[in-house]
Amino acid sequence: MLVETFSLSCFVQSHDGRALEAEVVLAGSGARAGTAVVYLHPYPPLGGQLRNNVVQELSAALDRRAALSFAFNLRGAGRSEGRTSWTGAAELEDLRAVLGMLASGRLQLHPRFHSSADRRSLLAQMHARGFLAPAAAAAAAAADQDAIPLPPISRTLLCGYSYGSMLAAGIAPAEFPRLGIDYALISFPYSVLWALALQRRGWYLQRIAETVSGAAAAKAAGPPASPEHVPRTLFVAGTADNFTSIATYARWWEQLRSQALQALPQTLSADAAADAVDYALTAVRTTNADHGWLRRETEVADAIVSWWSPLH
Repeated sequence: MLVETFSLSCFVQSHDGRALEAEVVLAGSGARAGTAVVYLHPYPPLGGQLRNNVVQELSAALDRRAALSFAFNLRGAGRSEGRTSWTGAAELEDLRAVLGMLASGRLQLHPRFHSSADRRSLLAQMHARGFLAPAAAAAAAAADQDAIPLPPISRTLLCGYSYGSMLAAGIAPAEFPRLGIDYALISFPYSVLWALALQRRGWYLQRIAETVSGAAAAKAAGPPASPEHVPRTLFVAGTADNFTSIATYARWWEQLRSQALQALPQTLSADAAADAVDYALTAVRTTNADHGWLRRETEVADAIVSWWSPLH
C-alpha cells in the first residue's frame, strides 16, 4: 500500500535563536503511528549535509514507514546559520531543540523565515490533505505563535551517520523519556573522534557505554522494575571503513558488551545476562563497504529497517 506523505521544507529555531534548515515528512495511513526518525548527517566542514547519499537512502526507506521523519542541517551546513563547533556541544543543543519539538508536539518555525501567512497556509494545506483534524487546524490557526502541530510520538530512532552518530550518541535516553529513543549509529568515527570532539572524546564514549549498560540492566530487571521503554543501540559499519578498522570496531563493541555484563547482577544466569546485552547492543558488519557507502546505501537502510521493531 502506498503511504501518502506531507513534506515540509522549513527553517526551525534552535536553542540560541539560530535558524536550522529542515526537511520534515509526515506520513499518513499505513505508517506506524507514534514513531519518528531523526536523521543526523556527517561533518559539515567536509561536505556533510542533509542531502548526503546515506541520509537520502535512509529517508527513502523510512519516511513512509514512520509517522514523522525529521532531517535537518546542522549549524554550518547548507542554509543553516552558525558554524561547526570544535566539540559538538553546540550541535548537541541543536539536536535537543529538535527533540524538544517532537516531545512537545510543536514544530517551532523560525519567525525570521516564516510569516504568519506562511504558517496559516501550511495549516490549511495540512488540513486539506488530511494531516490535521479540523479542530486542531482551527485551534492552531487562532493561536498567536509560530508553531505547527506535530503528531504525538512515543518511539524515536536517532539515526546518525559518521559525525551525526557521535551527536546521536550524546543524547541520554532519560533526557526525553516520552520519546522512547533508540539509536542507529552508522560508521561511528571511533578512531578520529579526537579530531571531531577534542577533549570531549571520552565524554561521548562514556555516554555510549552508559546507554548500553543501562539498557542491559533495565532489560535484565524486567517489569515492573524496568522502565516502559528500554533503549536499543545498533552499530552499522563497513569492514573497509576508511577511518576505523573493523578490528578496532570489534574490540570496542566487545568492550561495551563486557562492561554491560559486569554491571549486571551476579545472580543472573549466563543466558539471561547474554540476552539482556544482546537486546541492548547489536552490531552489523558489512563486507567491503567503506565509510562513504557509495552504491551500498541500501544495505544500511535494510539493516535498520529489519532491526528497528517499531516499524514492523
